[in-house]
Amino acid sequence: MPELPEVETVCRGLRSHVLGKRIARYHQFREDLRWPLPFGIKDKVEGSIIEELNRRGKFLLFKLSSDYIFIMHLGMSGRILVTELSRKENESKHPNEMGSFFKIKSTEPHDHVVIDFCDQTRITYNDPRRFGAIDIVDLDMINQHKWLSKLGPEPLGNSFSPEVLQLSLKNKRSCIKTALIDQSILSGLGNIYVCEALWAARISPFRPCYKIDGLEFQYLTESVIKVLKKAIQAGGSSLRDFKKVGGGLGYFQNCFNVYSKDGCKCKRERCNSRIQREIQSGRSTFFCPKCQL
Repeated sequence: MPELPEVETVCRGLRSHVLGKRIARYHQFREDLRWPLPFGIKDKVEGSIIEELNRRGKFLLFKLSSDYIFIMHLGMSGRILVTELSRKENESKHPNEMGSFFKIKSTEPHDHVVIDFCDQTRITYNDPRRFGAIDIVDLDMINQHKWLSKLGPEPLGNSFSPEVLQLSLKNKRSCIKTALIDQSILSGLGNIYVCEALWAARISPFRPCYKIDGLEFQYLTESVIKVLKKAIQAGGSSLRDFKKVGGGLGYFQNCFNVYSKDGCKCKRERCNSRIQREIQSGRSTFFCPKCQL
């Protein structure tokens, strides 16, 4: 599933293609993704201008001139592609939201939502596994939205600090890795970057939260920020389905220290141990048994 660096990469890549542009036509080719698509979304977005594009956790937030926020989550395999309508392509018919047919240029398999702009550009939401999600909400209700209201602080935002993290976790008996994946504790983090940050901070993923001291929370906070910034700079990690806007691949997977490195020698100088993999809370955890204590 795309995590914070991948979603931030998409967000930054999309801005130059969508900001200030008017939506000419909204097409959807099915009634649901992970959950049903909201009724009436077509009338709410068509004719509006995208004024802002931001990220909250793993969600993309398109602020429309019609005072709505169009919300998109990429799920496990979702991606957004930008194309020029001026290219000559075959045309085919697809059902639109109301069940009739609107003639648009041909789409690829698993293209579920297409947005055409007045300048003849198009963005396409493609999602083979259909674990993504789309919604639209009034601007003044965005903070109360069910997907966003319980999200924890942004790890790259001003509200994230060692003190904030320690206050959230100091009394928890759950393992630190499990806690960090909890989006109500810290938004945007997932399996990949939690494994990498814990290795960088020399903290075992199996350590109970209440056994981590203040200095270790300082190291962990610094590691989370450093790992995320490095991953964003690399365009995220391309594992299985993730691609950047336009179809390019991220390359942070080439910088992994522990994730998917089971059996490999630990990269920390003078460690000489080997990375191990264990299942933790239903997910693979990668760690060094010697230098992560």
